Amino acid sequence: MQVTIDGPAGVGKTSVGRKVARRFSLLFIQSGQLYRALAYGKINDFDLDSLSLIPCDKTEPELVIGGEKPSEELTREEIGEKASKMAKKEVIRELVNERIIDIAKDRDVLVEGRDIGTAVLTEAEVKIYLTATAEERAGRRKKQMETDRSIEEIEAGIKKRDKRDQTRELAPLKPAEDAVIIDTTSLSEKEVLKKVSGIITEHKTREK
Repeated sequence: MQVTIDGPAGVGKTSVGRKVARRFSLLFIQSGQLYRALAYGKINDFDLDSLSLIPCDKTEPELVIGGEKPSEELTREEIGEKASKMAKKEVIRELVNERIIDIAKDRDVLVEGRDIGTAVLTEAEVKIYLTATAEERAGRRKKQMETDRSIEEIEAGIKKRDKRDQTRELAPLKPAEDAVIIDTTSLSEKEVLKKVSGIITEHKTREK
């Protein structure tokens, strides 16, 4: 079974996706980490085609590029900035999409990102689109980051990123036509988990 969770920045795709994947024994893949791995590879002059996802006994596959398995390095701000710029290039998006499609073949997976349901796993059985107001997402980000930046400043950044993601020519951010849209603005993470789990359970029941 293939499950996709798409949505804008700061909506909780990763935390919800990881917990749902564990609950249903699905391989959990963050598309954003692949872009960050490619950025890491570019900075270190690695062959970008060496990017691979290696399934292991964990819920998440190991990312390998240039023979290395970067993890904490991918959280660096410079990597995030580089990844954002590289993600605009069609050849980079095709490389990431190929790796996701390849590992998802004949496996039960949950992949989260911006365009997984619309451009990558278009035939996924379950498609979820999480959304929330920019103000709510800014508040969540401030708590996560424990930063001195004001909510207004964070919100402005989120709105700018939303506009960029939604208006880009290549795979713009939008819900798939067959996606279930969940507005998480007034929901706790536990409530979102319950809704997403219910949708997957309902699908599995229908398939029996």
